Amino acid sequence: MRAKCCAGADSTYRVMVGRARQVTGPYLDRAGVSLLRGGGTELVAGNASFRGPGHNAVLLTERGDYNVYHAYAATDGRPELRIAELHWDNEGWPISGGP
Repeated sequence: MRAKCCAGADSTYRVMVGRARQVTGPYLDRAGVSLLRGGGTELVAGNASFRGPGHNAVLLTERGDYNVYHAYAATDGRPELRIAELHWDNEGWPISGGP
């Protein structure tokens, strides 16, 4: 199923991550699957309160790291800016609180 973006409360979009040793890739998820082959490690997905999180940016500060993204209120589809603390596990993968 293809993720649906920008459809308010019906959005199914989510934020996935991968990483590479070089900027030109290849980008792999935590399991080693290429993002070009459908891989991706989920960082943020919708829940009962918010749907379709996406279009994120990472903000690194002296006080902590943050994941900044939009999501839609599940009740009425209203778009909202979301800011969640971003942490890193012992293997260097991001962990976001949110939506």
